[in-house]
Amino acid sequence: MNKILHRALPLLLILVFIPLMLTGCEEDDGSGHTFKMNLASNPENLDPQLATDVSSRTVIANMMDGLVKKTPSGTIEPDVAEGYSISSDGTVYTFDLKNNITWEGMEGYKAKLTADDFVFAFQRIFDCNALYSPYVEDFSCIKNSSEVASGKLPPAKLGVRAEDEYTLVIELEYPYYNFLELLTTTAAMPCNRLFFESTKGKYGLTAEATISNGAFYLKEWNYDPYWDNNYIIMRRNKSNSGQDYVYPYSLNFFIKDEENNAEDYETGSIDCIITDEYSPKLLKDNNYTAHSVKSYGLVFNVSSGYFKNEKLRYALAASFNREMYSSALSENYTAAYGIIPDAVTVLGKSYRTLASDTGLSLYDKSKAAGAWIDTLKELELVSLDNVKITVPESFGGAEYLNYVTEQWQQNLGFFCGIEVVSQNEYDLKISENSFDIALVELSAENSVYEYFDLFTEGKNELQGYVDYAAKGSIYGVQRADTLSKAVELYTKAEKQVINSAVYIPLFYGKEYFVYTSNAQDLTYHPFSQEVDFRYSKYFD
Repeated sequence: MNKILHRALPLLLILVFIPLMLTGCEEDDGSGHTFKMNLASNPENLDPQLATDVSSRTVIANMMDGLVKKTPSGTIEPDVAEGYSISSDGTVYTFDLKNNITWEGMEGYKAKLTADDFVFAFQRIFDCNALYSPYVEDFSCIKNSSEVASGKLPPAKLGVRAEDEYTLVIELEYPYYNFLELLTTTAAMPCNRLFFESTKGKYGLTAEATISNGAFYLKEWNYDPYWDNNYIIMRRNKSNSGQDYVYPYSLNFFIKDEENNAEDYETGSIDCIITDEYSPKLLKDNNYTAHSVKSYGLVFNVSSGYFKNEKLRYALAASFNREMYSSALSENYTAAYGIIPDAVTVLGKSYRTLASDTGLSLYDKSKAAGAWIDTLKELELVSLDNVKITVPESFGGAEYLNYVTEQWQQNLGFFCGIEVVSQNEYDLKISENSFDIALVELSAENSVYEYFDLFTEGKNELQGYVDYAAKGSIYGVQRADTLSKAVELYTKAEKQVINSAVYIPLFYGKEYFVYTSNAQDLTYHPFSQEVDFRYSKYFD
């Protein structure tokens, strides 16, 4: 008996050791975890050519793969394309697609991904008879896009074609430096023509009417507005994981109000949160990334009253020094000299690194005082009375505006009050132009162009004000063929807006993406608020 046990012992040890080795490898690899996150709302739809809300795009970003992708380091690399080439004049892009990417869906649905799936997706953006896509302007550089969007040409004439089953050609009207980055957005994801038509108008609205060609596929999508247990479950797409290894086994998205995020994170119900509240304890005990994503400044009401006068606005803009308050700001804010916050990128590089904001300040105390005195004489005024800065109560740093008003008082003899009002009252004052000066938060996509749209298309609290000088510079950016030329034009436009003194930059506000210390390699895109879980690892 002892001899039998002795002979069997090595085999028993091997049988015990092999599972331990396999378990150890999986733990060391960090794969197999189910990552959990809250979504603030139910996705409006999972149709990439239509979806604009954060919840929809977060799900789509983990469900769909495009021609190219943005890596965690910010570089752009091929995704479902094996490679691509660009013509010498920068107007023709040719993509060679991988021939083994598949679509996955409910009830075992499978189909191969082909070049026609991208042709159909772009045709849908511009097909005026099918839908109104919010992405028409974004991709207006594509050949014949405006004619197709207006109905003058059929969608088949759009400059996107399949040379063969796995070769896609995109022609542009003009070379555009940022085109590859556009192709990383959810709007540029493919759409399978046959499956789309089979859904009979329900594409992207239910789990059954949604398919995936990316890292994860949609397994369940439960939503009832009268129910408090709404969720989305996604599973690793095994067919495509071999192309670009996907680490998590599953993603669970819970549809909850944002007020539940902190409690759910503290109890371990979710693995990550997005917050604009600086918390030393939270950041100390967890992994996190910080991004300056918000731009705050003062807007003058140029539609009536004193502030129609540009010289008066200049005097106020040039009379305070940001150095006086930059050291006093909390961890949530940094002093802003420009319009564009640090986290906005251009081809994976911070715009603020490419175009420093320190040379944008108008600060000149003596010129400000001279302009102030001259303007009061022109307006036949002794002083400006009863002027207030209107601030929404949601802004947590109203006390920092005291540094501005104190300098106005000291340098110009101008006394200005601060009124903090509810969000409803703030919105009403802005819409009715019943304010003197207002603190505003500029909000746009991760695009320098989108920020300048606020000033060149009258889309912000300026109530229709358009800076035509800046508009001319921005129009040139749309046809910039190099990054350096685009940055040059953007910088020119930023100076033009600031020199008009209709907007005074004050602060850049931070946002924090926080995730459990057991996790690694969660990729967060701060402006779209999409979290890419493809490479995410979890170590017990």
